[in-house]
Amino acid sequence: MKRKNVKYAIVDLEATGTGSSAKIIQVGIVILENGQISQTYQTDVNPHEVLDEHIKQLTGLSDQRLSQAPDFSQVAREIYELIEDAVFVAHNVKFDANLLAESLFWEGYDLLSPRVDTVELAQVFFPTYEKYGLSSICKSLEIPLEQAHTAISDAKATALLFLKIQEKIQSLPKSLLERLLDLSDNLIYESRLVLEDCLSQMPQENTGDLLDCHGIYLRKKRKIAKEKHLSADFTKNLSLLGLEERSEQEKFATMVEQAIETHHPSFLQAQAGLGKTYGYLLPLLAKTKEQIVVSVPTKILQDQIVSGEGKTIEAVFQVSFHSLKSPHSYIKLDTFYQSLTRIDDHRLLNRCKMQLLVWLTETETGDLEEIRQAYRYQAYFEELAHDGQISKKSLFYGYDFWQLNQEKTRASRVLVTNHAYLLTRLEDDKSLIEGKTLVVDEAQRLFLTLDNFSQKSIRVTQLLQ
Repeated sequence: MKRKNVKYAIVDLEATGTGSSAKIIQVGIVILENGQISQTYQTDVNPHEVLDEHIKQLTGLSDQRLSQAPDFSQVAREIYELIEDAVFVAHNVKFDANLLAESLFWEGYDLLSPRVDTVELAQVFFPTYEKYGLSSICKSLEIPLEQAHTAISDAKATALLFLKIQEKIQSLPKSLLERLLDLSDNLIYESRLVLEDCLSQMPQENTGDLLDCHGIYLRKKRKIAKEKHLSADFTKNLSLLGLEERSEQEKFATMVEQAIETHHPSFLQAQAGLGKTYGYLLPLLAKTKEQIVVSVPTKILQDQIVSGEGKTIEAVFQVSFHSLKSPHSYIKLDTFYQSLTRIDDHRLLNRCKMQLLVWLTETETGDLEEIRQAYRYQAYFEELAHDGQISKKSLFYGYDFWQLNQEKTRASRVLVTNHAYLLTRLEDDKSLIEGKTLVVDEAQRLFLTLDNFSQKSIRVTQLLQ
C-alpha cells in the first residue's frame, strides 16, 4: 500500500501580545513534504496600533516598519491557500492556531486544519530535557535558531525540531510505536497523526540494541570494558582527557598522592573552582587498586560528577563509574507494567506512560530523576518507585534496575553516592566501605547530615498512652 503524502505547515506568529485582543504583526510559514522543506513564506502585518516596548525589544520590529506592511486582509488569502490542505504544526500550537484561525475567519476563511503541538511531542520523545521552550530545546538538539522571536526564523527552527521528532519516532521499534499509538489519544489536538504517519513509513521490526521485555523495551546490558592504566603523572592524565594544567589543582593532586602513601585518614582543604574532583580522582585511580567510594553532599552534585567528570574519565580510560542511590530512586518495572494495563482518567498521567516507554529505551540506570519534569507526576512516580524487593517470579527478574544496581555496585571501580544515602546504607551494610578508599567531599556537611540523621520523631500522645 502506497503511503499517502502528508503535508505539514509549520507556523509561527509574532503578535502584539498574548491576550484575547492580540493582533498578528508577523507570519512565518515553512511547508514540509516528504521530509523536505518545499516552500517558505514570511510577511510583516500592520496591526494599526502602537507596539509595547517589550514587544519591540522581543521581536526587533518597529512601528515605522509595520506602518509600511500590508494589512492582514491583504495577505489572508495567500496564507489560507498555502496551509488549508496541510496539518498545522506549531510550538505551543494553541496560541498560533487560534490566533490565525480567528484572523482568517474575519476575512471569510474557515481554517479547519488538524493541529500538532511540537512542545508536547518533544516532551514525550525527548523525556529527559529540563525545558521545552523553543530556544532551550533547539540548544539541546543543536538546531540553529539565529533570530529568536522572528517569525520565519522560529518557524524554520520548529520545522527542524519537527523533523528531529519524526526521526526519533522512526528509530523506535515498530511494536513500541504501535503501543504508543494506543495511548496517543491523550495528546492534545491531533498530534497522534504524526505517530500514524511515521508508522506508515517504518520497515519491519528492528530492535537494534534493545530487548523486548513483555512489551517494554530496555537497553541490553553493557559489558564493563577492561580498565586502562592511568599514568603516575597527573598532568599527563589531564592531557589525555583534553584538559589544561592548573598549578593549584596540580598542588592539590600532589597532596592527595602524599595522603595515599600515609595509609591514614587525611583531611585536605581546596578552594572553590580548583577542579578538585579531577584532583582527587586521577591520583586515586593511578595509585590504588581497590574500589573508590566518593560521597558528596547532594544528589544534584552526585549526578553532576557521574555525568561530567565520571563520563569523561570513563570515555578515555574505561574506568567504570556507578551512581549509588536508594531503591526509591529507581523505577520498579513490575509496577509500571501493571500501570500500563489500567486505563487512567488523567490525560497527563497517560501521556507520562508514553514518556516512560520512550525513556526506558534510553536509560541505563532506571533512575527516575533522569526525567527532569518528574514533579508534574509526583504521585505516579511515588507509585512506581522501587521498594528494594525483587521476586524470582518477577517478569523482569534479571532486568530489574535495582537488581542491576547491586551488580554495578559490586563491579564498578568508582561508586559515587551522597552523604544521606551513605549514612543510611552504613547502618545495615558496613561492607560498603570496608577495604575500600573512601572520599568524603565537603566533609563538614557530612556532620550536618549525621546530625539530621540522628534525630528521631516520636508521637507524644501515643508514648503517654
